Parts: sequence; C-alpha cells; structure tokens
Amino acid sequence: MLVAHIIPFQPALPQVLPTIEGNVDYREFRDQLLRIESLLLTSGLETQFLEKDLTRWLGRRKTVSARAQQNHQLHSQRALRCNIARSLLAEDYRGFAARLADSPLLQHFCALSQVEVITVPSKSTLQRYDQWWPESEVRALVGQLLNLGAQAPGQLHLPEAVDLESGFLDTTCLKANIHYPVDWVLLRDATRTLMKAVRLIRDQGLKHRMEEPESFLRRINTLCIQMAQAGKLKDRQAGQRQRKATLRQLDRLVGTVRNHARRYRQLLDEHWQETQWTRPQTEQVLGRMDKVLEQLPQARRQARERILARRQVANEEKILSRMALS
Repeated sequence: MLVAHIIPFQPALPQVLPTIEGNVDYREFRDQLLRIESLLLTSGLETQFLEKDLTRWLGRRKTVSARAQQNHQLHSQRALRCNIARSLLAEDYRGFAARLADSPLLQHFCALSQVEVITVPSKSTLQRYDQWWPESEVRALVGQLLNLGAQAPGQLHLPEAVDLESGFLDTTCLKANIHYPVDWVLLRDATRTLMKAVRLIRDQGLKHRMEEPESFLRRINTLCIQMAQAGKLKDRQAGQRQRKATLRQLDRLVGTVRNHARRYRQLLDEHWQETQWTRPQTEQVLGRMDKVLEQLPQARRQARERILARRQVANEEKILSRMALS
C-alpha cells in the first residue's frame, strides 16, 4: 500500500495581522479563526487531511517531481482552510473570493498571506476546493477530532471534555404549516387538497366524468375572495348577508367536491394496478384523501354554525388549523 510523506518546505513570510480596535465582532471572528487554526495543528487533523489527499493523488500518478508534490500540498492546505472559512461566513464562491482579496485576516488563515504579491483563488478554484475531499473522509476525520476532544481534552487545550451525549438545536425560526382558523379558509384548503389528489389520479389514466379539477379551484378561490370583501363593507348587516349567501355557495361547491373525491378515491382503490404507482404509493394518496374526507363534514358544520347560525362552537369541537385538512 502506498504511504505518502509530506515534503517539508519553507512557507512564504506572512504579513503581520493589523491590530483592529473598536469592533467586537471582528475580534471575536479573529479569535475564532485563530482557535480553529490552533486545533488543526495541535490535533494533527490538518496533517492527516493532507496525508490522505496526498496518498490518493500519488496513487493516480507514476512519477511525481518534488516541486509538483509541494505545489499540490500547498493547494490541499488552502482547500481545507478556504472551505472552513467559507462555511463559517456562509458565502458563495464569488462572494468569498472578494472577501479573501479584501481581508488580511482571511488571507492569513487560508495560508495566502505573504509580504509580496498575494494571489487569491478565483471562484472556479474555490469550487474545485469545495470538491477536494470525499465527504466520507471529512466526516471520519471530524468524528476523530470530536472523540479526541471528549477523551483527551488536554491535548487540545480544552478546559473540559466535549460532551457528545447532548445536542442542542435552535428551531425558533421554523415556519409552522398552520394559519388562523378561518372557517371558509378551511373549506378552501380541503378543496385544494382533494382536487390536487384527483388531478394526480386522473394523470394516471383513471377518470370519472367531472369538470377539470382546476375549475373547482378557481371557483373556490373566487368565493373566498368574496367572503373576504364582505367583511370590509361599511354596512355591517349587508356584509353579514353577503357572507351568508357566499357561504351557502361555498358549502354547495364543497359538497360537489366531496362527492367527486369519494368516487375517485374508490376508483383508485379498486384499479390502482392500472396505474404506474405501487401499492404503498397508492396508500399515500388514499390516506391523504381519507384524512380530509373524514373531517370535512365537521368543517362544514363548523362554518354553518358560526356564520349562518351565528352560534359559538366549543373549542374541543373545532378544527383549528389547515394541518388537519391537508
């Protein structure tokens, strides 16, 4: 088995990092990069990255000059550090290339800093750097570093061992798939879900006599707009009368949609082998339709009670979000 040995060479004399005062964010970022650089060196992780890459690179060549190997080692080191810095900054290739050209701190970390002319990688070079190592190798070496921090924290100058048993996630910015429980909007959501399922079934060649699903979606959207506009009328009684009349149209339309959906649900269940779907794929569509068809009567009753009869519905009897109807 080929064993690669890194050729030691004298690195270029780097520029001295300027002292920046008055910016806490810069100082914290500088300390973070310097700490990462220290971890790469003290853990031997950078050396292992370079050795694995060099072994793979030499294995594809018969003869290699010392100058060519030294040049490859240099680019391998830069690839590792550029990938780390670009990930920290969440920059694309073009944006990071511009940041590199303008920042002595990034140039120092990415092994680009020197007294004379500084050559910064182009966006295409950064893209090649991004694909420099197989993902499996990166994961293995990162796991090795974490284990070292947990088992021998002193080797990395850590005040305490890394806790690998606990994980913390920030999900406060996760957008929930819900909206305010407006009764007629629930009817619109149910219509959308059922007609989209019907469209999928029809695309598989199973058809029953009915209008195109899109026509029901257009009509339900028009009625929902009328419901919203009714609430903006200055004459409150006129607005209530319009809402009731529009809801009756909505309710009749939803009843028609429900009947079509039930027929298509039965058609798919009995003739699914005539489609390109497997039975588990068919069950996905059937389950989605069953969920809506099961709760649609409750949603219609809730809308009639609140808008037509103007009676309150107990919270435990309400459908409170579209998640129940999609």
